Amino acid sequence: MTRHQLSSLARWLWLTAIVAAVAFPVYVTVVTALMPQADVGAGRLIPHRLTLANFEKALDSAPLTRQYLVSVSVTALQSAAQLGTAALAAYALVFPRWRGRSLVFALVLATLAFPGESLVIPNYETVDGLGLRDTLLGVTLPYLTAGYAVFLLRQAFLALPREVWEAARLDGCGELRALLHVVLPMVRPQLVTAAMWCALSAWNGYFWPLLITDSPQRRTVQVGLAQLVVDQAASPAVIYAGTLVVLLPTLLLVLFGQRFLVRGLASRVTT
Repeated sequence: MTRHQLSSLARWLWLTAIVAAVAFPVYVTVVTALMPQADVGAGRLIPHRLTLANFEKALDSAPLTRQYLVSVSVTALQSAAQLGTAALAAYALVFPRWRGRSLVFALVLATLAFPGESLVIPNYETVDGLGLRDTLLGVTLPYLTAGYAVFLLRQAFLALPREVWEAARLDGCGELRALLHVVLPMVRPQLVTAAMWCALSAWNGYFWPLLITDSPQRRTVQVGLAQLVVDQAASPAVIYAGTLVVLLPTLLLVLFGQRFLVRGLASRVTT
């Protein structure tokens, strides 16, 4: 065997080991969720038969269906608001000429240096003072903007030829029309990347929804999953079933946006 063949074999073995390490927890989650409790207790990794009873029990033991709807609403509202404000802010930071742009952008970047936990108390007092505790708007209000989304879109806008924007303005396009019909279509991969980041961040939120809500029906599915772990501690198969139900939207989102995500990351590397 030649040196090149040995190198290729070692590379494929290394990649196979990485894929196996990543895929094994997913396999265990899926298989355990579909196995009867007796097989789980026996420590089997290959089920004798499959069942959907664990999913039914997980949905019945906690209001996951209602919490699913809450999480979908929070994710949709929060992602749309973050993308909208990020697009407007990034446009203002790139195309119009005005004094203080660098300072404002530095302030946007500075927000990334603050951990979210340091803002919990002022956010809580603000939301509670507005009477929005235990409401959908109260869950989303502190996260209607995101500095990281502004950063992503600003960098994407900087890579565009400025002449295209100037030509659109000379043709009579207003600022908003230039943004919607000229700038954003040219950065679609990066826009999808930012949308996926916003959606995943909103869907996986746990601490703030737990803090600002009281009733189980107003909480997100991540909080419901934590409660399911406590309630079904003696039934691992039910916990895995609930985990799979919660993970499914994120897996579908990544699979759906994988092409745009790769293009967005590749364009960021080349620029």
